Amino acid sequence: MKKKSLYIILSTIFFCSAVSIASAETFTMASGESYEGELYKLFEGQASLKNAAGEKITVPLTDFDAATQDKINAWAAEHPEAVDVYTKWDKQPVIKQSVMPDLPNQFHSPDFKGMVSVDLVLDSKGKVLFAKVNKSTHAELESPSLEAARTWRFEPAKVGGKSVKSKLRVPFKFTYSPKA
Repeated sequence: MKKKSLYIILSTIFFCSAVSIASAETFTMASGESYEGELYKLFEGQASLKNAAGEKITVPLTDFDAATQDKINAWAAEHPEAVDVYTKWDKQPVIKQSVMPDLPNQFHSPDFKGMVSVDLVLDSKGKVLFAKVNKSTHAELESPSLEAARTWRFEPAKVGGKSVKSKLRVPFKFTYSPKA
């Protein structure tokens, strides 16, 4: 039984590795050197890549060849939530307008407690550009949390006195309180 379990585990690891490598792209440097991996962030002219082993590198965009720079710029246009997003600021974003999510009816019980943590990317005007669930206690709470978070407006984060795109995490805590 142990041999069969080990075989299944190793087969799964091999399959997952094969899938990761198969989805990797080639990024070629102006020098001719190339990297296999996935682009996950572009920040202040620096491209961050992750290879199949999970190793990360950051390289100036100008160090890539012209075709790779075009590929990275096309990726950036499709993924604005991953381009020039600050996580450290001189002045943090401040909520100007917010709506709380509705608690679905199936959770209307006095002893109910739930939580959804939502990652937000804000543009330089404080509008939510991207929202994604980080974790939650109940899948049914995720959609109302995302819908509510997408309507929020913020005073934007500032770095060096300039409004910037920013990333932050918002926790939504759910409890049931019957209306009086």
